[in-house]
This record gives sequence, structure tokens and C-alpha cells, in this order.
Amino acid sequence: MVADKPCSDEVGEGARLAGQTSGNGEVPATMEVEPRQAAIWYRRFFDSCKHMMYITTENGRLIDVNSAGVSLFGFESKEEMLRLPSVAVLYHDSADRERFRQTLKEQGYVKDYEVEMVRKDGTILNASLTTAIWRDEYGVVFYEGTLRDITERRRWTKAMREINERNRKLNEHILRMLMVMSHDIRGPLVAMAATIKLLIRGSFGHMDESVGNVLQDLMVRVVRLLGTAEDCLGKASSVDGSLVIDRQILDLRQDIIDPILDEISEDIQKQEIKIDNRLGAIPAGTIPIRADKVWLKTVFRNLFKNAVKYGGRGCTIAFGFEDHGDYYRLNVYNSGRPIPEEHQGRLFTRFGRIREVDAESRDGMGLGLFLIKEIIQKHGGNIWYEAKPHGSDFVFTIGKEETGSP
Repeated sequence: MVADKPCSDEVGEGARLAGQTSGNGEVPATMEVEPRQAAIWYRRFFDSCKHMMYITTENGRLIDVNSAGVSLFGFESKEEMLRLPSVAVLYHDSADRERFRQTLKEQGYVKDYEVEMVRKDGTILNASLTTAIWRDEYGVVFYEGTLRDITERRRWTKAMREINERNRKLNEHILRMLMVMSHDIRGPLVAMAATIKLLIRGSFGHMDESVGNVLQDLMVRVVRLLGTAEDCLGKASSVDGSLVIDRQILDLRQDIIDPILDEISEDIQKQEIKIDNRLGAIPAGTIPIRADKVWLKTVFRNLFKNAVKYGGRGCTIAFGFEDHGDYYRLNVYNSGRPIPEEHQGRLFTRFGRIREVDAESRDGMGLGLFLIKEIIQKHGGNIWYEAKPHGSDFVFTIGKEETGSP
């Protein structure tokens, strides 16, 4: 064991070495440090270290400890702590000591080994041990290392874990409420829309023109509200991870595209947007697909709304399809400014947004394209973005399934 204080010979040796420094006070690079001087420096480092430093025998008897360790464990003096029968008494769980020793024997060192220890007054100390094995000239094994107090860090980690767990449960509750609410609202809205449509068609008798106009306006509002409910249901399912596909035979134009265009017709008119479907037009009654009606409408609703929002006033929106045998290739295009290449990688990420357009509109959760990608992949397809010389094109595929007669 190294002596607590350097003897006079060691001090003299240090002075002799000090005389060998260069004129600017630096020690020559080629100078060899004498063992006694090295011992002085080590002792100084050992005693002044702010973390506990210790040396024990293989069986756990404490050979040396610095003042930081004495203070950390609440002992009155170093001598009192050295009288401990074994450092095992400082472990809250004796099994931790055995696991620590086993790891140390297998690896020769242990780094940042976290364990609960006990102070003299019985309070728990969360510690991190870094220890190595060394042998003296006679082959006797010693453990030498440091111990850091991580009690405060553990306390904060536990608090953050509890906060995160509470937030997770709260978010799950909110999502469940949102999904239930969206689902429950959708049913009555569908019934209202069907009834209003019958009234507009005159199924219940003739109406004045003014009444018909009111019903037309009411129909637009109900359809828009229905779209909002379906959109909320989709986004909540995406965040919750419970997106389930219920396939049925649909006509792409009649069941999906036309209702969505009717839903956003007011925005299209206000923005003076032109709908151009001459290239690869999707005629009604010709494309039977097996898909989930609610989710496929969500895909087109998001793509069309984005085209209106980011295409700008007076832009042109186009949509179409190509039959590739075992899948359909569809697209929604707008003639607005293309998305910069450096932002395209975030398009289909969860909560991803494009900064250039965010300032204009911050509504929504930033889940639109992420949700679309999930829905399309559930349908056996994929989606990607293509920048055009004069616009943006979102292209996606939908896998075909046996649909029978349309």
C-alpha cells in the first residue's frame, strides 16, 4: 500500500527532478520519471480525486480509500472505513457483489457497473463502479477502481420514466376517445348525407328552389364533416398503430374519387383551380378494386387537399391511372412549385413537414403522407414523389386482387 504522505527523501527526489526542467518550466520529453516521483504523483491524484477511489483485496478487504469515498459513505475517518471486515457490507444486495466479482474475473475489468450500495447510516446509494484487476510482484490480486455517486441521476431517470409512462397512457386514452368519437360520428353523418341526397333528388316530393339550395349547401357541409371524421379516424389509427384494412369491391371513380372531389369542391372553386383528368382519365364503372373504402378515400382526400393547398391559386390538378397487369399505377399531380430535393426525404415520415410551406398553414398533425404510405402498403402497393419541371406528382400503386364481376 502506498504511504499517505511522501517521506523527506521523496520530497528531495522531487526537488532534484524539478531542477531538470527546461528554462520555460516544461519537463523534457525524454526525461524518465523515477518510481518515487511517480508514487508521489499517483498519491496526489488518488487523494484529490472528486470521485471515490479504492483498492481492495480479492476477498473484499479494503486496503486504501480516498477522502471522497470516506465522505460519500458517511464514515468519520479513513481509519474507520478501513476497519470494515469486507466491502461486501456496503452492498445493498450481496448477490450484486458476487455478480460484480464474477464479471471482473471473466473480463479483467468492469466499466460503469451500476449497483445499489448502503451508507453507514443505512441510506441507499446508487453507484457506478469502474474497476480493474492488478497483481503485485508476488502475484497477489488486488481490485483497484473508482465509484461514482449516480443517486441523483437515477432519481431523475426514474422520474422521467414515470412521466413518460403517464404521458403514454394519457395519449392512448386520448387516441381511443378520438377513434371512438370519429367512428360514432361517422355513422349518423352517412345517414344524414343519404337522406339529404334523397331530398335533393325529390324522392319525398317537390321542393322550392330556395329549399333545394339550402339542402345543397347542407349536403356540402355534411360531406365535409364526414371527411373530417374519417381523416381523424385515420390519423388516430396511424398513431395508435391499429390500422386495419377491411377490403370490399369498389369502383374507383364512383366510390372514391367523385365523393372526394365533391367534398373539396368549395375549396377548388375558391382557389379557381382547374381539374384536368384527360391524361389517363379514370372513367366511372370501369375499375373495380378490392380495397378499404374509408382508407382509400383517406389517401385521395389527403393527396387532393395537399394539391389544393400547395398548388396555389389558379393551379391545375390532374389525376389518372395506368393498368400494369397485377397492379394499378395512379397519380395526383398539381402544377404548383416542386418540393425542394433536400426536403423530399421527410415527405413520408411521421410528423414530417416541409418548412417552406409550414409558415402558410400549420393545421393538422403532419401525419398525412405518413398515413397514406401506411394505407397503400397495407393494400400491397407503394408511394413516391416525382418532381416535374412545372409541378409535383405523387405516384402510388395498388395491388390487384381477384374482384369477380364489378
